[in-house]
Amino acid sequence: MTKILFVCHGNICRSPAAEFVFKALLRRAGMAEDFEVASAATSSEEIGNPVYPPMRRVLAAHGIDCAGKTARQLRRSDYESYDLLIGMDEENLWNMRRLFGGDAEGKLHNLMDYAGRPGEAVADPWYTRDFERTWEDVSLGCEGLLYHLTGIVLVDFTLCPDIPSLYQQLREKLQWEEWYGENLDALYDVLTGLPHRGERFLLTLPGSDAPKEAQLYAGRIQRCFEDAGVLLSAE
Repeated sequence: MTKILFVCHGNICRSPAAEFVFKALLRRAGMAEDFEVASAATSSEEIGNPVYPPMRRVLAAHGIDCAGKTARQLRRSDYESYDLLIGMDEENLWNMRRLFGGDAEGKLHNLMDYAGRPGEAVADPWYTRDFERTWEDVSLGCEGLLYHLTGIVLVDFTLCPDIPSLYQQLREKLQWEEWYGENLDALYDVLTGLPHRGERFLLTLPGSDAPKEAQLYAGRIQRCFEDAGVLLSAE
């Protein structure tokens, strides 16, 4: 079992968001039993408090339930208890290194490193008041972490209104070479060839309120993933 601890300053916004977003991804991938996931604070300011209400509302709007979570403080023993301790910004990492006396086993990481934005901070809504932006940063980081640990790629079509936007999402998530055409034959070639052989995919399909053309074509894309034998799930 892999044990992961997400860490921020107060453990009422960013790190609990990461905890519950990552748990939701693991459940969808059928891997919840393979991981232990929690979150903690570097400070003592919010200990015992629940997730901050605006953050809780944004999580709920995206189908994430964080009921029962209360802030707890990081402990020296957490370094030995967890395989990865993931901060939301460089200050969190500095505080962790100070508490742990360094990072002898290389367990400390910044969440945005997994989003292809090394050294950047997850937007702190305590200052920005933009809780949706925090959701976006946390989601991107957690998707990257999921891929890093499992090889699972999340492809999200929920905001795609037409066929070109479906292919834009595919190009981004599959790192599609420019010389590939945007058609189902090219998609099948990408899915069955390197460097993607061995990867598995989670597809989130357009909702019932999406344009019919996008819904139908996304269904054809889903069948292409199935034919290539790389689809873990679609919903």
